[in-house]
Amino acid sequence: MGRGLTATVAGRRVAVGNAELMASESVEVGADAISRAQREGEAGRTVVFVSCDGRLAGTVALADGLRDESARVVSDLASMGLVPVLLTGDNERTARAIAAQAGIGEVHAACLPEDKMAYVERIEAAGGKVCMVGDGVNDAPALKLASVGVAMGGVGSDIAADASDIVLVDDGLSGLAHLVALSRRTLRTIRVNLSFSMALNVAATALAAAGTLGPVGGALVHNIGSVLVIVNSALLLKWRAR
Repeated sequence: MGRGLTATVAGRRVAVGNAELMASESVEVGADAISRAQREGEAGRTVVFVSCDGRLAGTVALADGLRDESARVVSDLASMGLVPVLLTGDNERTARAIAAQAGIGEVHAACLPEDKMAYVERIEAAGGKVCMVGDGVNDAPALKLASVGVAMGGVGSDIAADASDIVLVDDGLSGLAHLVALSRRTLRTIRVNLSFSMALNVAATALAAAGTLGPVGGALVHNIGSVLVIVNSALLLKWRAR
């Protein structure tokens, strides 16, 4: 996984993938093909080699179009104190070209599924937290291992969706920044609710011990506190980051 595909088509051995796959198939990749792969890589495209019966048949240049909102989302996440990182199976030149367009500084190219897992393990072993965003089968192990896994529901694979904690149904990246902001706001709301509830209970207990607060008043204070906590939590339903 991560190098390409091989198949038998009409009795002929066909391989489609990167240079490592060609080497494992004993296919000689000429200087012209390598030169073209380098040129395409510098332009942000990935070259896939195609062989038939042990001979190079041609090359195909593939390119992922950068989403319109990608640069803005990366910028928003960085402004929140997060460190965007690109983990990709593309070659170094292609990966850096895409990262430059998106505004991502840290790039790890030519990653196999186990390489992505190793990166997540290394960050979390050092005490960090990883939010992994992916859509393919190659991303599934890292999505499962990360503190939070986010998968693309529309264009992503079912395996990636099953391995994730959150699935973006509309595949919109713009929701990532809101997701982070909402999660932080939710934690803040939980802390406020707990602090308020504890303070109210301590005050009510002290008043009851002093004989100032009777049973009926205690019941009213308890119910009023519960309603205020629910109302404060309900405000999250319509909350939007500025």
